[in-house]
Amino acid sequence: MEAGPFTSALRIFLSVDIVGSTAFKQAAKDRILEKSSADGAEPPPAEPWFSPIAQFYRGIERTFAREWLLCVESSKKVGWPTGAAPELWKSVGDELIYTKLLGDHREALTTINAWMKTVESYRRRLKEQFKSLDLKTTAWVAGFPVHNAEVIFRSSVQGLRDAEDEDDEVFSNLALLNEFYKNPDSPELTKDYIGPAIDTGFRLSQLSTPRRLVISVELALMLVHAVRTQPHEHSYDKLRFFFEGRHSLKGVFGGLPYPIFWIDMQPSPELEASEDELNGRKSLGTDIVLNFCHEFVKASDGYCFTPYIVGNADPTFNQIPEHHIKRLDGLKAYWEKEAQKRVDEQSAGLEKAEADERQPDETLKKILHDLDTNSAPQPGN
Repeated sequence: MEAGPFTSALRIFLSVDIVGSTAFKQAAKDRILEKSSADGAEPPPAEPWFSPIAQFYRGIERTFAREWLLCVESSKKVGWPTGAAPELWKSVGDELIYTKLLGDHREALTTINAWMKTVESYRRRLKEQFKSLDLKTTAWVAGFPVHNAEVIFRSSVQGLRDAEDEDDEVFSNLALLNEFYKNPDSPELTKDYIGPAIDTGFRLSQLSTPRRLVISVELALMLVHAVRTQPHEHSYDKLRFFFEGRHSLKGVFGGLPYPIFWIDMQPSPELEASEDELNGRKSLGTDIVLNFCHEFVKASDGYCFTPYIVGNADPTFNQIPEHHIKRLDGLKAYWEKEAQKRVDEQSAGLEKAEADERQPDETLKKILHDLDTNSAPQPGN
């Protein structure tokens, strides 16, 4: 799938955060200070909390790479699409966020399975060393460039061009986006993602727990569709969906209550199974999740829509809303018009500059002519 600033794109976002890290950092520092004061020992070369955090960064990276390859190999055997590998978007404190461009809605299931296995695997390793720490994770999808936007920053303030110093920030960002897509590996450019769906994802992450992988309603819709067509011989575990009611998420979704779906990560399977039996809690069937998600999207027009991927094989996820098409056409027309306007202005400016450079020569010729005329012998002298 060809990417570009005027091409519809759907991305999945995956967040993982260390639970208990703030208390761990403070407690570790306090222990070192107490020990140093008591025996006069030299402080360690790095902060006492640094090791598990650094291990988390590197460990998630390596584990995700391994689990992704395993999922790709498994998917190829049954003809299940995978697409390009996920990539790190950014780190926010003790949180890592990955993203992946989706070329088929079924790739979301591949990605979630690889991600869940990554978190499960690294959780076991983390708790063996640091029992007070755990992981929680969240996932959501966002569509671009309608409703959400890609923003390009220059990595350094040095070397900024005069042409970028203009009042129209929309055009300026489009210019940088075009530059980025022509050279996506440029170290001078950094891409970020902003918009309502991104804000919703961060709000949902506040509701995640070590057991609850909270997902957006759009992602829930895609996953249940994929699960229902998943080959029986596929090695993926069946996802266990739960519903936690609707909650108001501060500052997003117009203040309307948002449905909280989550996938069971089962950090302590036996204990949680007993607890669920006590509470009468059962995982949801895909029929009821599918029906609710479709009805919620229809009832929430303007705030969310059925996610779509251009060229997707399933007609459920390849229908582009008419107003999205108009927005894309309008954005492209705006870019072409404004770009041509600047070309014309630059051309006119160059012509004027060339005329200004020639003008002193004409003036000098006139002055010399006048001098010659004035110094010539006058009749009658």
